[in-house]
Amino acid sequence: MIIRKIRPEEFKRCQQLCALAFEYPMKDADLSPEAALDKIRQNPLSMQDVHWDSQWAAFGDDDATMLATLTVIPWRARFDGCDVPMGGIGGVASLPQYRRGGAIRRCVEAALRDLHDSGTLLSYLYPFSTAFYRKFGYELGCDWTRWRLKLSGMPTLSVAGRWQLSEPDRPLTDAIRAVNRAREARYNCMVLSGDTEYLYLREDPFVTKHYTYVYYDAQDRPRAHLTAVPEGGALRCPRFVFSDREGFCGLLALLMRLSADHSHATLCLPTDVDLRGVLPEWSFGNVERAVEQRGMVRAVNVEGLLRVARARGEGSLRVAVADPLLPENDGCFEVAFAPGRPNAVRRVADSPDIALTIQDFSRLIVGCCDAADPDWLPDVQLNCAPERAAQLFYRKPTFISQYF
Repeated sequence: MIIRKIRPEEFKRCQQLCALAFEYPMKDADLSPEAALDKIRQNPLSMQDVHWDSQWAAFGDDDATMLATLTVIPWRARFDGCDVPMGGIGGVASLPQYRRGGAIRRCVEAALRDLHDSGTLLSYLYPFSTAFYRKFGYELGCDWTRWRLKLSGMPTLSVAGRWQLSEPDRPLTDAIRAVNRAREARYNCMVLSGDTEYLYLREDPFVTKHYTYVYYDAQDRPRAHLTAVPEGGALRCPRFVFSDREGFCGLLALLMRLSADHSHATLCLPTDVDLRGVLPEWSFGNVERAVEQRGMVRAVNVEGLLRVARARGEGSLRVAVADPLLPENDGCFEVAFAPGRPNAVRRVADSPDIALTIQDFSRLIVGCCDAADPDWLPDVQLNCAPERAAQLFYRKPTFISQYF
């Protein structure tokens, strides 16, 4: 089996494998391989299109028969106040006759090696199986809360601002980008949106029925935006983004203006958003909420993450990590930290204060859980007080909105 990045003439074959694996009709199936690639080069519609040549594939010994493929998208993401490189794994597909033969495993291993060697710190993916990807060091990452709000039960809010619909001849890209930046700055794992993430604003809402509005405050500053999609007498909001409480109230007031024709609105928010202060009635089915898993995260460069991690207080911690796939991450690291100065990290041979698998390290360093509560971390070995370990490994705001 041969593992390598694809060549230009193999791009269409990757598209075919994905169409088969995810069971969707392939677009432009009649185009030649050269024309298919030329089309996305001239008019890329996603980060996958922009980075078409970042796809890995497994081939038979003839180096011609493609068995499986996956894409590694080079994103920038937030981590503890920094922008760091993150490899987003997507488009994982293989032909049925070659499944369970190790092709995807070999591609993932090659991709992780390449990510580490290129200086990437994190990787993220949306798994078909969490157990499968745990084998490669990934662990449960961000959550989000799915809210279903009965519009007739929502409070009547008076806001001082205004709303504007984004239209192709007057897209509100700058305003939406400004609101997104405020959210991106707050959450670990939040992908920094590039130009391709705003291409949806080119679409005609009167054709697609995807209506995007921006809420501006009394000083005409953008504070929030949403996309509302009518579905079966209700509204689905795939984008519902606000910079503060006023922005949220502005969007909720807009939804109330649509309540005559729509019974409910569904939106997904970061788990740290607490709506109890703005939604007075929770009985009678007015509010439904469910926390949902939102992908898996992996530390690609342990030392790099420890250097930029935001610690609490002053001190030091010896952290031992076991990573069977990337030996550079394997070993014990001493981290010295204090407010106002960069972390100092060095390898040591001393006994660790905390010993973790790469899976638990990934989840803890990002902030999805807290070392101060070790009862729910059965594979973590603590040789110090939990409060001391929690100076480095503590719960932080995490969220990710992009799919890839």
